[in-house]
Amino acid sequence: TSDIAWLQAMLDAEAGLARALERAGLAPAGSGSAVTEVAQAGNFDAAEIGELAALTGNPVPALARALARRVPQTAAGAVHRGATSQDIVDTAAMLLARRVIDVVLADLAQAAAAAAGLADAHRSTIMIGRTLLQQAVPVTFGLVAAGWLTSLDEARGGLAAVGSQRLAVQFGGAAGTLASLGEDGPRVVALLAEELGLAAPVLPWHTDRLRIIDLATALARVTAALGKIARDVTLLAQS
Repeated sequence: TSDIAWLQAMLDAEAGLARALERAGLAPAGSGSAVTEVAQAGNFDAAEIGELAALTGNPVPALARALARRVPQTAAGAVHRGATSQDIVDTAAMLLARRVIDVVLADLAQAAAAAAGLADAHRSTIMIGRTLLQQAVPVTFGLVAAGWLTSLDEARGGLAAVGSQRLAVQFGGAAGTLASLGEDGPRVVALLAEELGLAAPVLPWHTDRLRIIDLATALARVTAALGKIARDVTLLAQS
């Protein structure tokens, strides 16, 4: 379910942070693997964490406490160290976005291949063209399918660019200063990004939502490309 996916994404962010802290020398050896082993959604009661979230406005404080209780005592200090709730929520959103983008890109690749096949097979198939939804001069179905292919490819390119360039970890701690980690803060950010396979931002982006807007825009372009195909198909069903 979506709740479990969100829970696992937040746990993945917490586990990645523990591994980064260990690599930075800020947590005992073995802390990262210990937290990662426990950080599985099946080990937690999502409903209980959801209820506790009502007390703090988000689920991260309850989740971090539950995670710290479940790991060995030597690794507990690596849980959520230096982080604030928004760090975990935003990073989890980026992890979920990456998974969604991978699935959508695969589906779009199949749709584009199908459109390319139709464009090739029907390059000479005559059909009624339309202007303002009214019947107009003849066109070929191959041209229509080529239009589908072009829009699908453009949507794929935009979404792929967001996936490769705009999905970044968010890690700034309280007020985005990284102060609690001292001089090690920037290195932990870089290591966290490496652990999670996300980009390392120049600065914490907790107050800069352009990454979210870019993702939404790319997904909207996908929707527009697919919606155009759906509309054309309904028109083809008319006389």
